[in-house]
Amino acid sequence: MKRINVFFTMAIALTFFSCIQNTASDSNIIKLSTNWHIISSAKIDVGGEKIASSDFNRENWYPTEVPTTVLAALVKNDVYSNPYYGLNLKSIPGYREGRWLAMQKDSPFYPSWWYRTEFKVPADFNRKNLVLHFDGINYQANIWLNGHQIADSAQVKGMFRRFEFDVNEWIKTGEKNVLAVEIIAPGHIADIPYRTKQLEATTGWDDHNPQPPDLNMGIWQKVYLTTNGAVMLRYPYVSTDLDLPSLDIAHLTVSAELTNVTEHTVSGDLIGKIENISFSKNVNLTAGESKIITFTPNEFSQLNITNPRLWWPNPVGPQNLYKMQLEFRIKDQISDKKMVRFGIREVSTYINDEGWRGYMVNGKKILIRGGAWMTSDMMLRLTTRRYEALIRFAHEANLNMLRSEGFSIRETDEFYNLCDEYGVMVTQQIFGRSIPDEKLAIDNVEDMLLRIRNHPSLVHFLGHDETFPTPTLDKAYRELIAKYTPERTYQPHSGAFEIKNRFETGGTRTGTHELWTYATPSHYYTHKEDGAWGFAQSGGIGGVIAPYESMKKNMPVKDLWPPYNETFSFHTVLQEIEYFNVVIDNMKIRYGEMTGIEDFCRKGQALNYESARGMYEAYGRNKYDALGLTTWKYNAAWPAVLTWQYVDWFLNVGGAYYGAKKACEPLHVQYSYDDQSVYVINNFYKSFEKLHVKAKIFNFDMTEKYSKKTVVSVSEDGKTEAFKIDLPNGLSTTYFLSLKLEDAAGKEISDNFYWHSTVADIEGTKKTVKEANGWWVLEKQPKSVADFTALKKLEKVHLQTSVDFETGESESTAKVSVHNPDSHLAFMIHLSVTRGKGGEEVLPSYWDDNYFSLLPGESKVIKAHFNNNDLQGSAAAIKVDGWNVH
Repeated sequence: MKRINVFFTMAIALTFFSCIQNTASDSNIIKLSTNWHIISSAKIDVGGEKIASSDFNRENWYPTEVPTTVLAALVKNDVYSNPYYGLNLKSIPGYREGRWLAMQKDSPFYPSWWYRTEFKVPADFNRKNLVLHFDGINYQANIWLNGHQIADSAQVKGMFRRFEFDVNEWIKTGEKNVLAVEIIAPGHIADIPYRTKQLEATTGWDDHNPQPPDLNMGIWQKVYLTTNGAVMLRYPYVSTDLDLPSLDIAHLTVSAELTNVTEHTVSGDLIGKIENISFSKNVNLTAGESKIITFTPNEFSQLNITNPRLWWPNPVGPQNLYKMQLEFRIKDQISDKKMVRFGIREVSTYINDEGWRGYMVNGKKILIRGGAWMTSDMMLRLTTRRYEALIRFAHEANLNMLRSEGFSIRETDEFYNLCDEYGVMVTQQIFGRSIPDEKLAIDNVEDMLLRIRNHPSLVHFLGHDETFPTPTLDKAYRELIAKYTPERTYQPHSGAFEIKNRFETGGTRTGTHELWTYATPSHYYTHKEDGAWGFAQSGGIGGVIAPYESMKKNMPVKDLWPPYNETFSFHTVLQEIEYFNVVIDNMKIRYGEMTGIEDFCRKGQALNYESARGMYEAYGRNKYDALGLTTWKYNAAWPAVLTWQYVDWFLNVGGAYYGAKKACEPLHVQYSYDDQSVYVINNFYKSFEKLHVKAKIFNFDMTEKYSKKTVVSVSEDGKTEAFKIDLPNGLSTTYFLSLKLEDAAGKEISDNFYWHSTVADIEGTKKTVKEANGWWVLEKQPKSVADFTALKKLEKVHLQTSVDFETGESESTAKVSVHNPDSHLAFMIHLSVTRGKGGEEVLPSYWDDNYFSLLPGESKVIKAHFNNNDLQGSAAAIKVDGWNVH
C-alpha cells in the first residue's frame, strides 16, 4: 500500500487507553509508556540525530515513565527531596517566590531536556499505516525517530494540543526503534513585570500554590503508536436533540472524519452501531482526501430513538450511557475503527429577567451547587486514584457541577469519564487570560473541543477568568463552539466584580475579598449582591483549615504551632498566611483562643462547617432567585494547611466538606439565619407528601427550651416553609437547634444540628490594605460576632460505639453505631478508618456523615466505604474523636 506522508497537528479520536471515550482496540495500539530516560541538554553535547540512534550510550540518564514532567521524574529519582514537605520546594534550583511567568536563565530547567525511549514494532505491522501520537507536550518539542527529525519546535508547540505523525517512512518493524524528544519549557520570555497572569498556552497556578520550578515542562500525556489501513477514522461524535418536555424521542446525529492516507482513490463503507441500531454509508475518497461524514436522523430514521435512557446529573436521575462503534470497511476488511461513549441529554442555559444565568437539564431547571476545580496535582501526577476520589467526593456530597478553571490544564478524558459516570456537570473555562499568540490559542481550543465534546457532563463554556478575551479570540471561540458542539452555550467572562456588569460578562459574578477570606454562615442570607442571589462563579466561605491528620504530614512538628512562621505560611496561598488573618481572628473571637495546633484544627472544622452549610443552604432556600454557585474552590494541587479547599491534597475532607454535604442533601430540612424560618428543600423531580418537620432548642446545659412540629408537603424541585421559630426567653449565650425531617411512617430522612448564639453576627467596618509583600488583605472590624466560647466548657462524653466490617472484592464498608449515653452533648464527633488501632487514617474514606453531634441519649449509624488496597495490608479499625469526646 502506497501512503501519503501526512503531518497532523489536529486532534485525533484516540486518547487515553484506560478511558472509554474515543478508543480503538488494543491490538492496534503500541503504548510507549515505559523504558524512557531523561537528561538535561546542558549535560550532553550531541544532537537529536545521534540521540535517536540505536548505538547511542545513555549513561547517567534518569530512568522514568511517561507521562511525567521533568521535575516529577527527578523527584522520583531522588534528585530532590519531596517538594511538598516543609520548605523543600524552595531549595530546588529555579524556584521563584510569588507568581511568575518568565524562567530565569540560570534555572536548570531553562535548557531543553531530552526524553528518550527504545521500543519494538511487531513485524506484521509492516503493511499497516503507522501513526505516532503525543497527547500532551509542555511546551515545545523537537522530535526524532531513528535518527530522523520528524517535527520541530515551531510545529510542536502548546500544552493543550495533541499531535500525530505519519512515521511509515522511518519506522522499523520487527526490530528496535529509538524515539528522542527534546522538550523546551514555557517561560522563555523576557523576565520583566507583566500585567497579566498568563502569556502562553500552558498551565499556571494563579495564587493557589507555588509555581513548580520547571513550569511543568515535559511529556505530560500519553505517547503511543496506532495502526490503520488505507483510511483513517477520526473525531467520531454523537450529538443528541431531545423532544421536550415529553422526553420520549431523542434525535441523534453522528459524524466522523475519514482520511485516505494512500495515493489512490479508495471506496468503502462507514458502519455505525449503537446497541441494536445500525447505520452505514458508502464513501469514496480520492488520494489524500479528508471528508466529514454525517448521519442525520432525517436521513436515518433509526437514529430517532424512542424512550431513550437519559443521562441526568446526580442526584436527580441516573447516569445512563451509550456506546457507539464506528468502523470503516474496505472489501469487508476493517481499515480503522473507534468506539465512543455518550449520553442522551439536553442541557441549556438561559438568562433570567434579572440578567443572571440559569441551567436546565432535560427541560427542567436545576440549582447549581458545586465548586471550582483546579488541576489535581502541582507536578501533574494525574493518577486514576486521585481523579476517582475527587470526583466521587463531589458525587457523594451531591455537588452537581465543577468549573474547570482556566489557569489549570484542559482536563483529561479520565476526568470527564468519571464526571460522566458520577453525574457531575462540568463548565469548562477556555483560558485564564488572552494569549498573545492568538493562532496558537485557537489551535489549542479547537483540539480541546474535538476531544471532549462527546462527554455528557460537559455543559457550558466560559471564555476567560475575570476578564474578557480579545475580540478576535472571543469571535474564534464562538465560531469553534458553533462548528464543533453547537448544542452547548458560551459566555466570554467568568463573572463580574460589579454585578451591574453581569449583562456583559454573561450573567454571572465572581467573588469578593470577604468571600475569599471569611464569610459567616449568615452572610449568604443577609447580603444580596454577594449573597445567595443570581449565579456566582466564585466566592465561597474563605480559608478552609485542613484536618490535623493532614497538617502533620505537611511539615516538621516545630512548624505547626504557632502558625505565623515561614513554613506554615508557605502552605497557605501565595499571599501568605496574613491573607487569612480575618479567618484566624474571627475563630479566636467566635470560639476562643487556640491552645495549640490540634485545638486550632478542631475549631477550624467547626468554623468551616457552619459557614459552608450556611452558604449552600441559603442557595437552596432562595432558589430560583438564586441560580447557582461554583464555590472557590473545590480541591488543592499540593498539601495546604489553610487555603481554598473542600478536599485536600491527601484526599482528606473536613468540616467544610461535611457542612456542604449536609446542606446539599436532596431532601433536606434547614434553618434560615435571616428570619428564623425552617424550610424543607426538595431537589428531586418528584413531590413528597406528609413530611413531618420537628424542631427543638436546647440551652447549653441541655434543658429543652422550645419544641415545635408540623406536617408539610413539598412540590417537585420545590421548597416549603414549615414554620418560623419564635425564640424563647432565657436562652444561654450558646444554645443548640435540632431539626428532624421524617416521612409519614416516622423514618428519618434528614437531620440537622446547629449551634447558635444570642450574640448575632453583625457586620462593621472593612477595608483592604496593601501588605509589605505587595498583596492586598482584608481587615474587618465587626460590630459583634457570635459567641461560642462556652463550647470549650463542654463536659467530656464517653460514647458507646460498635462496628461491623463488610469486605468486598475491592472496597470494604464499615458500619459504625454511635450512642451518647451521657447527659451532655457530644459535639462535632469525628470518625475515621485507620490502618489498625492507632494507625494512619485510611484515605480516601467516604462517610455518610461526619463531624456530627449527638444529644443525650441519641444514637446514629454511619457507614464508610474505603478501598482495600489503602489498608496496605493492615486490618481496618475505627477511631472516634471529637470536640469533647474521650
